[in-house]
Amino acid sequence: MEKQASHDIEAAEGAAAAHEDAGRMVDVVISDMSEPWPQITGFSSNTLSNPHRLMNTSGINFRDHAGSMDLCHAALTFASDTLKTGGHFICKFYQGAEDKVLQKLLQKMFKKVHREKPESSRSDSKEAYFVALLRRGDVTLADVKGS
Repeated sequence: MEKQASHDIEAAEGAAAAHEDAGRMVDVVISDMSEPWPQITGFSSNTLSNPHRLMNTSGINFRDHAGSMDLCHAALTFASDTLKTGGHFICKFYQGAEDKVLQKLLQKMFKKVHREKPESSRSDSKEAYFVALLRRGDVTLADVKGS
C-alpha cells in the first residue's frame, strides 16, 4: 500500500473544509437588535440608514425577554446558514427563563460560549450578551434543535 504525500492529505482536508463551508462566507455575526415600536410619526424623515429610532425596553420583563429571544433565534438561524467554520456569534438578550435554552444551543454549535454583562449596563438592567466563539463546522442549527 502506498503512503499518501502530506500535500495530498492537506489538499483533501482543505477540500473537505471548503465543502463543509459551502455558501458560508461570514466571519462574525453580531446581533444587537431590538424590535422597534410601531412608527406613528416621522415617516418623511425615514431613510435607508435611519428607518427608525432605537426603542427603549417596555419595562415588562417577560415581554422584553421573549422578544429578545425571538430576535436571537432569528440571528442564530442566519448565522447557521452563513457563518464559516471557526466564525463567531454575538447577540444581545434580556435575561429570563428561556436564555438557558439558547445558551445550550450555542454550546452545541460553538466551542466556547460566554455570557457577558457590559460594565456600562445599569446593575438592575436585564441586558446581557452571548459571545459564542469558534463555530463547529459539522453542526447546524437543525442538528442541535433535533437533538
